[in-house]
Amino acid sequence: MSPIVPREPVRSPMGGGAAMSGFGVSTLELRSIRIAVASDSAKQRDYLQQALARSGLKIVLNEPLTELFLARLEEKEVDVLLLDLDETCDQDDVVLDRLLEQTGAPIIFNDVTALTVNEPRVLAKWYGKLLRKIVKATGSAEDVEAHSAAVAAALTGVVHMPRDADAPQGDIAQNVWALGASLGGPEAVKRFLNALPRRLPAAFVLAQHLGANFVNLLAEQLARSTPFDVLVPVAGHVLRHGQVLVAPTDARIVINPIGAVELHALRTESSYTPCIDTVIEDIAGRYPGRSGAIIFSGMCDDGVRGCHTMVEQGGEVWAQSTASCVISSMPDRVRASGNAQHSGTPEELARKLIAFLSSPMTKW
Repeated sequence: MSPIVPREPVRSPMGGGAAMSGFGVSTLELRSIRIAVASDSAKQRDYLQQALARSGLKIVLNEPLTELFLARLEEKEVDVLLLDLDETCDQDDVVLDRLLEQTGAPIIFNDVTALTVNEPRVLAKWYGKLLRKIVKATGSAEDVEAHSAAVAAALTGVVHMPRDADAPQGDIAQNVWALGASLGGPEAVKRFLNALPRRLPAAFVLAQHLGANFVNLLAEQLARSTPFDVLVPVAGHVLRHGQVLVAPTDARIVINPIGAVELHALRTESSYTPCIDTVIEDIAGRYPGRSGAIIFSGMCDDGVRGCHTMVEQGGEVWAQSTASCVISSMPDRVRASGNAQHSGTPEELARKLIAFLSSPMTKW
């Protein structure tokens, strides 16, 4: 079903600084969308709560459709209202009429019949349809089909499943760090990741200079030897904390406004593959003030330009210490540029990151 279009523009959940277009916000992320749920079925409300929260959507109200619900709705900032009209329940027409007149948010009449079927692919199809409706109602993405299909696929394990089936999925990535490395880098990165806890509230994109045939091999090796989920990016994959993406050599990895991976054609030719500068610049622009770059062992100056951009965008730049590198040219060049705010061994950099992310002074 199509959502009811509100008479007034939807309020931006990103605040006054967010760019608006029509009824939507151009830079909206899933976790910023505020959802109200009205359903007479406690079981269905619980299903919706779990499914939506799993993708980081914020549930601000989840109650039966009553006068009390209407009163509480007036006190909430709501971007989308999910209305469960189960034909087996007698809805109060007066309350429903008041709701339609009262709310300025788009309403999605939700089909919850799939929730009574405990079959992963049925649930995934239902969730994909629901996500498309939510994204469309808030005007938050152009390629709705690809994003919702990717999330639905993730629910059935088509895109990626963690190695540890009992390990919880992290939140949709809000803190993203670029790791740049070349000669001597794989071992340094492995030491760094091994010194971090799996539940760290951060995600990583690793730009390691190597041949195209070795991208999958590097991801597999790091996945086996570190506590993180390490994977080669797939278009549509939703990046989460606790994950490491190994940048491909033949495409530019971009994280779109709702947190999903896009693989674009390379903008310019580079002497290095993947280009560390490009990876850092894209992350700095996508997560200004909530990202960082760490330059590990390597021979060349790739990363210097990207680190300058990272600092300009309010991010952190750290570098591996000279003595702990196999080849220190890359981190030395970053230090010489004046952009490195901290240096250390891979283990020291890991401890610094843990302290940085847990500090009350860090506004991430």
